[in-house]
Amino acid sequence: MKRSPISWSLLWMGYTGIYLLADSPAPVESHHILGLFVNVHQSQLMVHLAVCRALLQRGHHLTLVTTLPLEEQDIRGNVSHIYIPWQQPKEEVSSSDLIPRLERMFRRLGHSGDLLDLPEWKMFLRNQPNTPYDLLLLGYHFNDHLLGVAAHFNCPVAIVSTQQPTGFVNSLMGNPEERWYVPQPYDGQQRSGISAWVFGMWEKFMEVLARRVLARIYRLHFPEPRYPRFETMHRSVVLALSNHHMISEGPIAPLIPSMVDIGGIVLEQQLDKSPLEISAGNRSLIIFSLGTRFTWRKSTEELVRTFTKAFSQFPDYDVYWTYDGPNGSAISLDYPHLKVAKWWPQSQMLQSGKVRLFITHGGKGSVSEALFYGVPMLGLPLIGDQRANLQRMQSKNWGLTLSTNNLTHWTLAKAITRMLSDSSYGETILKASQLYRDRPVSSSDLVTYWIEYIVRHKGAKNLYNPARQLNIIEYHSIDVYFIVYGLLILTIAILRKVNRVL
Repeated sequence: MKRSPISWSLLWMGYTGIYLLADSPAPVESHHILGLFVNVHQSQLMVHLAVCRALLQRGHHLTLVTTLPLEEQDIRGNVSHIYIPWQQPKEEVSSSDLIPRLERMFRRLGHSGDLLDLPEWKMFLRNQPNTPYDLLLLGYHFNDHLLGVAAHFNCPVAIVSTQQPTGFVNSLMGNPEERWYVPQPYDGQQRSGISAWVFGMWEKFMEVLARRVLARIYRLHFPEPRYPRFETMHRSVVLALSNHHMISEGPIAPLIPSMVDIGGIVLEQQLDKSPLEISAGNRSLIIFSLGTRFTWRKSTEELVRTFTKAFSQFPDYDVYWTYDGPNGSAISLDYPHLKVAKWWPQSQMLQSGKVRLFITHGGKGSVSEALFYGVPMLGLPLIGDQRANLQRMQSKNWGLTLSTNNLTHWTLAKAITRMLSDSSYGETILKASQLYRDRPVSSSDLVTYWIEYIVRHKGAKNLYNPARQLNIIEYHSIDVYFIVYGLLILTIAILRKVNRVL
């Protein structure tokens, strides 16, 4: 009997599936992994804990050390928690000038070592000297000094970064940095060409200075000869997991095998939650949130009035406003379509399909959520990488960005009107959402595979990039260029002298 093409295809798929199952590595036994997530914000901790959930589902035992409580986090399985209550002192931003900002940055870096002086921290290291951890999972936020924990427990390191790989991560892993055409995460203007190269050199200089501060903290708390040198511990980092999806978010850049994109891991794990039904009838929604690091309690009354006046012009939409300031109930009383609360389930609301606009500060997590669910954005950047995130967003026509300086209710209302009336923003980000979701395997599966790979192969030394062994002169072939151009100049000088003699 002649088989149809469909029958042959199904038979081939069956054989392929059997082959893949037979050839895939057997699940590893349960391993003990230490998760170190300190001096982070709630939005960053969400990414780290998503990685942990994937590992817990595979049956691994995790010991988590955090400076934030986990009571409100859905973390289940074979997990132990060590809570060290500490928060880095906040500094008021007194100036936007470059020098004061740099002083503030280096001062914060210096104070990051204060955690290591706490009795709770010392007790954590002292009470578990013989614990055989198979891996240190480090939430990486310019905290190279914490690599001393891996030295203390003699285990390899995998880092988790909450954004596109920064210069710090690239240099740590030996990943090529094509500054000419790969805009850097903290470059608010997303430069390219010669201006990008100049900015990259400046950023690299800042990185060198910052690492000197971190090295000093490391040597103070993890001194030789008991512990390896700071530079040696850099080579203990085997794997870098980045909350990024280069294919859909960009920019396209070189990426060595030991650097893995896991963007969307938080959102993948939330898909089993039912979309929230919070708006009666067919009313469309607008969501407004400036993130967990912003508080309305310290904002001016004029700023509150600016947003209230702008939102009052859109009574046909229910505006869900994340607001922790005073007189929240009065705002809702005056304008019934303004739903004011300290917290809204943002991800579930975006998933509902009723949201027509997301007004956001441009944090990496919020931008990823909007991209995942295909909701256009109006950006209001405040600090850090938010300007760069929103600059990329606007360049891809996923929405618009406004400056928060001298913002008026008129300009805000005008931008909202434009976003709601122009369907191109929604159409573009919906296509990008399809790219963001179209992957061969889930981010959770990627995480578990590569971490188990490291454990399975005893630190996976085969993943090391040889470039990590080179100094800056060797890496950039400065000595080779010096010899080649030196010989060229010498040859030209000799020929010119010979020419004058003849």
